[in-house]
Amino acid sequence: MQKGIVLLVLMGILGVALGVTAQTQKAMVTAFQEEPDFLDPHRTTRFHSLVVLSYVVEPLLDMDPNFQPVPLLVRSFEWSEDKLTLVFHLKQGILFHTGQEMTSRDVKASYERYFRLSPLENYLGPKYSGVTEIQTPDPYTVIFKFATPKPLALYHIADAHASIMPADWLATMSDEEVGVKGLVGTGPYRFDRWIRGDRIVMKRFDAYNHAPDYISNRGPAHAEELVMRIIPEAATRLAEILAGNIDYTFDVPLMGYQQLVANPNLQVYMAPTYSVQYLVCNMKRELFNDRRIRLAVAHAINKEEIVKGAWFGIAFPLYGLVGPGTTGYWKGVEEIAYAYDPEKSVAYLEQAGWTAVDRDGVRMKDGKRLELTLISFSNVDQWRRAAEVVQAQLAKVGIKVNLALAEVGATYDRARAADYDLGIFRNTWWMGEPYLTFLTHSVNIGSSNFGQWKNDAIDALLDLSSNALDDALRRDAFIQAQAIVVESAVWVPLAVNVNVVAARRDVGGLDELFSHPWQPPLMRALVLYKR
Repeated sequence: MQKGIVLLVLMGILGVALGVTAQTQKAMVTAFQEEPDFLDPHRTTRFHSLVVLSYVVEPLLDMDPNFQPVPLLVRSFEWSEDKLTLVFHLKQGILFHTGQEMTSRDVKASYERYFRLSPLENYLGPKYSGVTEIQTPDPYTVIFKFATPKPLALYHIADAHASIMPADWLATMSDEEVGVKGLVGTGPYRFDRWIRGDRIVMKRFDAYNHAPDYISNRGPAHAEELVMRIIPEAATRLAEILAGNIDYTFDVPLMGYQQLVANPNLQVYMAPTYSVQYLVCNMKRELFNDRRIRLAVAHAINKEEIVKGAWFGIAFPLYGLVGPGTTGYWKGVEEIAYAYDPEKSVAYLEQAGWTAVDRDGVRMKDGKRLELTLISFSNVDQWRRAAEVVQAQLAKVGIKVNLALAEVGATYDRARAADYDLGIFRNTWWMGEPYLTFLTHSVNIGSSNFGQWKNDAIDALLDLSSNALDDALRRDAFIQAQAIVVESAVWVPLAVNVNVVAARRDVGGLDELFSHPWQPPLMRALVLYKR
């Protein structure tokens, strides 16, 4: 007993000492391969934007390592028995970076803006039988009233896109100014400056002390400053990491993986990720209404070759749009995915009437060449390489592919406008539902459903997988939806990459960070430190 007390005292002294050390640390520098589009949680859908935002703004809930929603800005929450009323009791003393205390008024204003602007609000929003009213009976109570039960509501509320910002500050900003002229939240870092094409700088918010219990450091963050350098060129990023100018990065240039591992000054981690890459056919192109063409494309794709050629082998073939690192993954997709079979691909093309071949080896029908445009990202090496490999694979069966590669923003603009035949995209979401809805439900045609395809069966199954109160019914519907998506061949899953992290030897906290299956940005902000 006495030894235990002594140990606790020593640990306390050590903790204080470490705390003092942590408070004196300067900048932590990371590297981004992509620049965010803008820093508005309610409008962006881009991964790198979300990473930056997650240091600055916070949702009401967070997700623990067991994928369970846990309080972040709230003290507690409870559902009514009929699941039509959800009550949140806010923590008192949560401060915005302006010094103003967060209250229920801020939550209501933020959610009203989220419902009005976000492309991701279609589960919780009023237009889809979601929240019909937000009541604020006192400064620390928020009551959501739903039109129909929404069993997954807590998961959506834990999404950083539904983050809370001050009502008074929002009232002074136009929609376009939020995340451009400034950004205010409750997170462990406050936004300082964004030098386009160069870096984003954030300063530690010293009043932060409300991280979830599963994070050892509840705040403030260890490093005084967080610098996110924008370095799109892989070779430059690799050189900066090897030179020790980057403390840690999740955007490791894969072509330099062996150099990084061999460097005694670096530590390199590999972990599963929930990011998937896929090829999609634009169903607004009449050609793809012939399912045989889609099957020809699917059977011409050699995923193993793409993994080696585009990701240097540091990835795995993907068989469904929901990857193995994502909740709701169904292993059965591996049995029904279309296998690489160029002879079968050729047979489908022949059946569809593309029988003649010109002197360039391109198939023809009624005097027209089988020539398609494929869009993807020019400034992300692995996607550029994946596009080139797909181009070569389709050429082998007589399909001419013209690459139209552009930077990420321009590519997404073109995708939303349906101005392409084929596209290679990436999506990153740890939760199967709403992820599949985001990619394939017809409500997202013109935004994130790049297949531009309405399928009533998929819509109905996804709605059921979102809204059924019975867990088994919801799970079965989600499996059926995954199967139809794969069998449609509108989407051709390509690869699921591996999360590679490179850090200097003096960066600590990585072990704790990887104790969470998807290493959330909030955790990165609070547990990483310099020894």
